[in-house]
Amino acid sequence: MLLSLLLIALLTGAGWWLAEATAIGRQLGTTLLVLFLGLLTTNLFGWKAEAAAEAVVTGPLTSLAIALLLLAVDLRRVWPGAQRLLQPFATAVLAAVLGTGLGAWLLGGRLGADLPALSGLFTATFSGGSLNFVSVARTLQPPEGLVLVATAADHVVFSLWFLISLALGRRHRAHPAESLSATAGAEHSASPEQIASSAAWEPTSARPRDLLSRAGGVALLWGVVIVVISEAATGVLQNWWPGAPGILVLTSIALAAAQLPALSQLRLSYPLGLLLIQPFFTVIGLNSPVQGLLGEGRWVFALASLIVAVQALVVLLVGRWRHWGLADSLVGCQAAVGGPSTALALAGALQRPDLALPSVAIGLLGYVVGTYLGLVMAGLLAG
Repeated sequence: MLLSLLLIALLTGAGWWLAEATAIGRQLGTTLLVLFLGLLTTNLFGWKAEAAAEAVVTGPLTSLAIALLLLAVDLRRVWPGAQRLLQPFATAVLAAVLGTGLGAWLLGGRLGADLPALSGLFTATFSGGSLNFVSVARTLQPPEGLVLVATAADHVVFSLWFLISLALGRRHRAHPAESLSATAGAEHSASPEQIASSAAWEPTSARPRDLLSRAGGVALLWGVVIVVISEAATGVLQNWWPGAPGILVLTSIALAAAQLPALSQLRLSYPLGLLLIQPFFTVIGLNSPVQGLLGEGRWVFALASLIVAVQALVVLLVGRWRHWGLADSLVGCQAAVGGPSTALALAGALQRPDLALPSVAIGLLGYVVGTYLGLVMAGLLAG
C-alpha cells in the first residue's frame, strides 16, 4: 500500500509542478494534468494502485480536502461582497438545474443508467465547483471511467465558456459607455482593502513554502478535527437514518465551523484543500482504461455542453432584461460554471478590479449549494 500511495503522490506532484512551471500546464490546470498522468500510467504500463491505497485517497484524504475548502466560506466576509453578483449567480444556478432537466429529457436514451450520476455531477459542479463534483462522486460512486469523462467534459466546457465570456466582455468593453459605467461602479462596490482580501481565497496566492508553515499546519489540524467530528456524527445519525449520506454531514459541519471567529482566519485552508483534492483525480485516471472511455464520451460532452449553453443563454437574456452590466452577468455565470478561481481570473482579464471580491465571494457561496443540488437532482432522476 505504501508504494501505491507514494506513486499516487509522485503523479500528483508531477501534475502540480507542470501546472506551475509550464505555460501549457498553466492553461490546462492541475486537475486535468493529474488525470492525464494517471490515464497515461495505467494505459502504457498497466499499473493500478492497490485498493487499500485508493481507499485512503478517496476516503479520509478527500474528506480532509473538502473540509479545508469549506473552511474558506466565512459568510460574514463572503456575503457583503457576494450581493453584487447574487442575481446573475442565482440565475446561473437555476439555469443549471433547468439545463440538466432538459439534457435528461433529450439525452436520457443515450446515457441510460449513467444519467442520474452524470446529472448529479454536472448540477453540482456547474453550480459550485470541483469540491461539489468530488463530493457527489464519492456519494454516488459511479464507475471511475465515467467520472474521468465527466471531469474532462467539465473542464473543457467551462474553459470554452471562459474564452467566450472573455471575448464578449472585451468586445463590449470597447464601447465608451460600458467603460464609464464600469469605472463608476468600481468607486462604490468594493474598497481596495476588500479587493486585496480576496487574494486570501485565491489558490495561486499561496506559495509552496507557505503551505508548510505553522499557519498551514494549524489549518490542516482543524481540517482533521472537523473530519473526525463529522465521522462520529455520521455514525450517530445513521443509527436513526441508515442511508444518511456522510458527505452532507461533513459539508454541514465544515460550513458551520467556518463561521466560528477562530476559524475564519485560516487563510491557507483553501489552497491546502485545493492541493489535497488532486490525488482523487489521479486515482480516477489510474482506474480508466482508454478502450472503456471512447464509446460513451461524446454523449457525456453533449450533456455538459447543453447545460452550460442553457446557463449562458438564460443569464445573458435575463441580464439584458434586468439591465445587469454585461461583465456582472459574465463573471456571475462563470462563478457558477467554473468556481471562484476562474471567476476571479475572468474579472481580472476584463480589467474589472471592482468585481474581484464579489467574484470570489459568490463562487464560495456556490460551494454551499452545489453538493445539495447535485444529490437532489441525481435522486430525482434515479426515480
